[in-house]
Amino acid sequence: MKVFKSFILIVFLITVFSGCSIKKDEVSTMEKIQNQLKNMESYQCTGTLTRISNKSENVYEIKQYYKSTGEYKLEMLAPEDVAGNYTVYNGESVFQYNPRIQGKVIQGVPKSQMRNELFLGCFIKNYFQSEDVTVETGNMDIQKSTVLEAVIPGENKYTATEKLWIDEETLKPLKLVIYDTEGKERYIIEYKDFEYNIDIDENIFKIPEV
Repeated sequence: MKVFKSFILIVFLITVFSGCSIKKDEVSTMEKIQNQLKNMESYQCTGTLTRISNKSENVYEIKQYYKSTGEYKLEMLAPEDVAGNYTVYNGESVFQYNPRIQGKVIQGVPKSQMRNELFLGCFIKNYFQSEDVTVETGNMDIQKSTVLEAVIPGENKYTATEKLWIDEETLKPLKLVIYDTEGKERYIIEYKDFEYNIDIDENIFKIPEV
């Protein structure tokens, strides 16, 4: 009987300490993710942007440049009919470049919250300012990920909440999904070749001459 009780005690202790170890690892991973996001000063990446409306679904290959001071550039790489188009914000004004139109540069483009939401920096701001946020674990192919959720301010019915999947090993984002008020996917960005905190040439945000 004593042997049996000792065995039960050993099993109990192993279970308790194993559980503590797993919990500690989870907290450590979360801290690493949050610190990486808080300390992000810039990034560049390529990716796939899917825009879903009530009538259609469009897929684009894109490239993004972003600085925490606000400057950004969103370039369209494909399909062919939009390749070469880009939108750039230099910290003061938004401009659009389209090589297929006369003049090519469109000046005085209004700022757009929707366009801003396509950048990781905007998610980070929303996430840390949201009162109600959730954290999940998930898997994308063979990658173990943590899923962060945030509320998007502004009460726009097409951009209500968003989720970000982050690779737990590299701490790099895998996917960003923006949902409408009914929980339907409206925008999906799947990241490729993502690089944190790089030195971005200031000419990237320079407005081309007309």
